[in-house]
Amino acid sequence: MRILCSAVPLEGHVQPLLPLAAALVRAGHNVRFATGPDLHARIRQAGVIPVVAGPSFAEAFEETSRVPRLLELPLNERGGATFSQVIAPAKLPDLERIVYEWRPHLVVHECTDMAAPIAAAACGVPTVTQGWGLIPLPGLTTPPPADVAQLWRSRGLQPDPYAGIFGSLHLHPVPCALQPDPKVPVGRVQLMRLDPEVVAGTELPAWAEQLGLGEAPVVYVSLGTHPYFSQPEFFRVILEGLAGLEVEVVATLGEHIDPVSLGPQPRHVHLERWLPLPRLLLRCSLVVCHAGSGTLLASLAAGLPLLLLPRGADQFENAAASERARVARVLLPDAFTPNAVASEVEQLLMSESYRRAAACLRLEIEAMPAPSAVVPLLEELIRG
Repeated sequence: MRILCSAVPLEGHVQPLLPLAAALVRAGHNVRFATGPDLHARIRQAGVIPVVAGPSFAEAFEETSRVPRLLELPLNERGGATFSQVIAPAKLPDLERIVYEWRPHLVVHECTDMAAPIAAAACGVPTVTQGWGLIPLPGLTTPPPADVAQLWRSRGLQPDPYAGIFGSLHLHPVPCALQPDPKVPVGRVQLMRLDPEVVAGTELPAWAEQLGLGEAPVVYVSLGTHPYFSQPEFFRVILEGLAGLEVEVVATLGEHIDPVSLGPQPRHVHLERWLPLPRLLLRCSLVVCHAGSGTLLASLAAGLPLLLLPRGADQFENAAASERARVARVLLPDAFTPNAVASEVEQLLMSESYRRAAACLRLEIEAMPAPSAVVPLLEELIRG
C-alpha cells in the first residue's frame, strides 16, 4: 500500500511521525514523507523516502517577516501563523501534485500540517493524524481554522471546522497519567507511544561514555530545536544556576547555536549542538527543558523527572499536566533566574517522590501500543 506522511519542516514535528513511518516500511508498505528539504537527511536515516513539499522553515519564517500583518503578531504567535498562512499555501500545490501523481491510499500528517488534509480531501484520500503531545486545541495550541478556510474554498471544498487536524483516527502519544480520558471532536483516539529509534551511526562522543558512572547525577538541558525557544541568553541563565551544583551537565543547543558562543564552561559542563537522545537519556538523572512535547515524552519514557521552563506553543499545557502528575516542577518565565533553577534542580534531585512518579509513568508508556502494533489498524482503515 502507498502511504504518504506529511509534516511541517521542523524536527519536533517530523520526528513524531518517523517511528510509525519506519514501522510501515518494515511491514512492506511504500512510504514517502513530504516536508521541506532541510529535514530530508533525518528522514532517510529512519529508512523512509523523503519528497520535497513546501519551503524550509527558515525560508517560511523569512517570508513571515515580510508580511506586515504577521509582523504585528507577538513573536510567540508568529510560528503558528507561519504554519497556517505561509507554509500551508506554499506546500499545498506540491502536495496536490504528489497525491495526484502517486495516488496514496492514506495520508498520515501531524496536527500543524494544515495543507495535508486539504490535498487529501480534494482527492478523496482518508487521513490519519499523528499527535506530538496533548490533544491539540484548534486556535490555541494549533493555528486557528479560519487561517486556512480560504484554502479549502479555493479547492471547491467546504472548510473543515477543525482545519482537518483530526483525521478518522488520531494517534495519541501521551499516557493517561498526563491526559486522562483523551477525546477528539471527530474520529477516534488510538494510543501509540513514539518509540524513537536508535539510528545506526549516531553514537555518543567518547567523553559521554563516562556519564552516569560516577557519583554526580547527570542533568540534561535542552530548549528544543526552534530558535525562538532555544536562545543563548536562556541557556546562560540555566548554566549559571547549575554551575555551583555537584552535577554533570550536558546541554544540546541546536544547530543554530555555536557552543563556543556561550564562552568557557567548567569541566563538569558539556555543550553540544546535538546528541542522540535515546542513548543520552539512559545515562541521565534529571532533565531541564522547555516543556516541548518531544523532549518531555522522551524524558518520561526514560523514567526521568523534569524541571520545566515553558515559554509558548503547547508548553504551558504540557507543564501543567506534568506538574499534576508529580513528575515535574515548573518555573514560569517571570521566576526564571539562576538561583531559582539551582533551587528547583536541588529539590528534584533530593525528592524520591518525583523519581517514583516518573518511574511509574515510564511503565505506563511502555505498556502503550508500539507503532508496529498500530500498522494493522491503518491497513484495516485503507481496506475499509
